[in-house]
Amino acid sequence: MNWSDYKIGVVIALLSAVCFALSNTFAGLAYRGGVTPITLSATRFFLPTVILLIILSLKGAPIIMSKKSGQIAVILGIITIIYNVALLVAIERLPVPIAILIFFLFPILTGFSLTLTGAEAFTITKFIGAVVALIGLALVLGVAFQQLDSLGILLATIGAIGLATVSVLSHHLVKGEDPRQAMLYMATTALAIMIVVITIRGELDLPTNTDGWIGFLVSNILYAFGMITYFYAISMAGASATTFFVNLEPLVVTGAAFLLLGQTLTPLQLLGVLIVVGALIFYARSDTS
Repeated sequence: MNWSDYKIGVVIALLSAVCFALSNTFAGLAYRGGVTPITLSATRFFLPTVILLIILSLKGAPIIMSKKSGQIAVILGIITIIYNVALLVAIERLPVPIAILIFFLFPILTGFSLTLTGAEAFTITKFIGAVVALIGLALVLGVAFQQLDSLGILLATIGAIGLATVSVLSHHLVKGEDPRQAMLYMATTALAIMIVVITIRGELDLPTNTDGWIGFLVSNILYAFGMITYFYAISMAGASATTFFVNLEPLVVTGAAFLLLGQTLTPLQLLGVLIVVGALIFYARSDTS
């Protein structure tokens, strides 16, 4: 592994986590302005498609992938839509912290899957780091287990499996192809599916006030950059490291709620932040030792 590329990849993964976190924060503002999760899911793949088309065109890079790689990328686009919708519905049926905590099993699932395919070694040190980070996230999110909706748990699990699957297959795909091409195929596929869904549904719930439009537009812009940087990070640092360092996302959401929405942080949440940060440092050191 090229350690210079790895370090840059880790920084890009952290940037991706920040973008995703702030995108979700502004999505809440969009929802209060009349936007529905289906509308946000339908529009969030438009901007990545446009940006990637422009980048590839300006660079004079080919847009079309080889047949086999193109088919894999299309499948990844389909899985991306499935796990996005599954997570959104899970959040509606479960307390948000529970849904997010279950969803963030995906770094561990990714590590195990990479080990089974022989792509990367998911060492005991990395596993401990991932489990400790999950415990820290439970504290940060203020998870309180109670009688839970079984379908919601299943859908959140499907979301975690879906993102882990996309991450693992992308890890293999971007090694032999331009990651920008793979991302373009995925984004275009996801966008096409959501256009069909909205057409069948017959309506697109757009914002009804200024705050809603701000949340809607900023959320889409940040998601586009989060998606693009996520797959760049996979191409440079690998799927295991990328998915692990995206654990920063819930911390950013919690911090944004504290700074922007005036929410308070309990001592247990602050302890959770320290645990997650410590786990990130522990994992990074295990990868460079």
